[in-house]
Amino acid sequence: MPTHGCEHLDDHILAKIKAVRRLREHWLEDLVQYTCLECEEHGSFSSLNKHSETMPKHQFAINSKNVYCMGCRDIVYDPSLVFTTRKRKAPQLTEEDEAYISANTAPKPCGREGVRGLFNLGETCYMNAVLQMMVHNNLLGQYFLGMGHPLHTCPISKEPEKKNDSDDSEDELGDDKDQKTCVACAMTELFSDANTVDQPAPAHAVNLLFASWKHIPNMAGKGQQDAQEWFTIIIDKLHDSIVNPTQNPSHKPNYRKHCQCFFHKVFYGRFSSDVTCDVCHKATVMEAEYSSIDLDFQKQKKRKKKQLKEAAAAANTSTATSAAAKKNQAALQTPPPTLTECLKAYTTPESLVQESQQIDCQSCKKKTTAQKRTRVRKLPAILTMHVKRFGMKKPPGSAANGSNGTLSAMGTPEKYEGKLDFPLVLDMQPYTVNAQDGWYGDVPQCTYDLECVVVHQGDHAHTGHYYAFCRVPVGEGKEMRWFRFDDEIVSATTTEEVLRQEAYLLFYGLRDLPRLCGPDQLNGDAKMENGD
Repeated sequence: MPTHGCEHLDDHILAKIKAVRRLREHWLEDLVQYTCLECEEHGSFSSLNKHSETMPKHQFAINSKNVYCMGCRDIVYDPSLVFTTRKRKAPQLTEEDEAYISANTAPKPCGREGVRGLFNLGETCYMNAVLQMMVHNNLLGQYFLGMGHPLHTCPISKEPEKKNDSDDSEDELGDDKDQKTCVACAMTELFSDANTVDQPAPAHAVNLLFASWKHIPNMAGKGQQDAQEWFTIIIDKLHDSIVNPTQNPSHKPNYRKHCQCFFHKVFYGRFSSDVTCDVCHKATVMEAEYSSIDLDFQKQKKRKKKQLKEAAAAANTSTATSAAAKKNQAALQTPPPTLTECLKAYTTPESLVQESQQIDCQSCKKKTTAQKRTRVRKLPAILTMHVKRFGMKKPPGSAANGSNGTLSAMGTPEKYEGKLDFPLVLDMQPYTVNAQDGWYGDVPQCTYDLECVVVHQGDHAHTGHYYAFCRVPVGEGKEMRWFRFDDEIVSATTTEEVLRQEAYLLFYGLRDLPRLCGPDQLNGDAKMENGD
């Protein structure tokens, strides 16, 4: 049995870790950032693993609270390294106690190998599909498994729910549900459960489901929900779990714009919309926060069909060749729209010429036509693309019947079928505010890798079934492979199969994570927020 929390640890390494922590205390505060014990190399687990391969003697990385072993490829727990604010006297064990522990304890393997599914708790596939992306994301794993949100110090979970006298008859299960209302605590428990070494069975997210029902009442109870809507709200609740503006007077009403918390860096970006008057050419800049980018692939699909018809009509120039042209036109198929085409259309200048679109120009003191352009001002670590597949189909003649906003006038839910081609590697630099100025520096800071694809099967958002494809490191060499996660059923798949999917949600991870977590990126954020 190893005497320390890891077979690679010894008394010399423990002493060195404590000494380095004292020396580097001022720059080891980031819970996500780990720094090599032997040098100043820092970054995510994956980058540190590569560093250890080139420098075999560099086996440990540390931050203010945790130790990461690059030999075990796991966070190491050792009682002497636990971060505490108050010194406690360690319990003294007798020789008999130590002999009993040694005889009845077997060392567990360091780190978990393989993947696990998630139990469906009653039409919760919408939640499971999104959670598989989160559980297998390296950055989120470092946060939730590295004491990013300590359960024992969470003010939300520690404070019991206020109950009325009429609630005294509630059973124990109800009391337990009232205590488990912090979304971040429930997410931490899920990460811990999903990464348990000796549990091959699927994991479950019961406490997270209860917390979700508590904080999102319109999604409470059994029933299918929209995966994109749930994801958008749940990350907002995660943010509120660690940054509560009502309890922290230092946060102003616009605190979200300048918030530097972990979840803001990971999930949230900012758009910049420039509206320029066609008369005086004065520009008005407005900013908006986003957690996902909506892709109108139907609009691009119709545009391509129109272009194909126009090209076929132009080719049909004579009566003699009309039959052959019609035959060729019928044989042609409209190529599917691409993600980059949707992004280009999203950031292309738009002319506001219709009367309903015109702006009230403050300089001209009248309504004028204008040019509007939306571009990305700030990029998150996890970039979410939402393929707009759901809408409402209005019944024929609903506008003429004048149904005064009744359900029949609103129409029935429908789903837009069709393929959207998406890349494995996405460069976001062309769609940013200062793409030509190049404040991003190297291109890799805008380079994203596809990590997860969520697919929906069914007629509309609140029926059918969701499942996900995730790219996961497996084996001793941590080779990246694709797996299909269909609730508790997990199966290996291929990259070609993933690219054939009709995606609903696409999750891309920023390739250059060390810069995101380091002080250089914090300066970059300030430049993004304050620069024009």
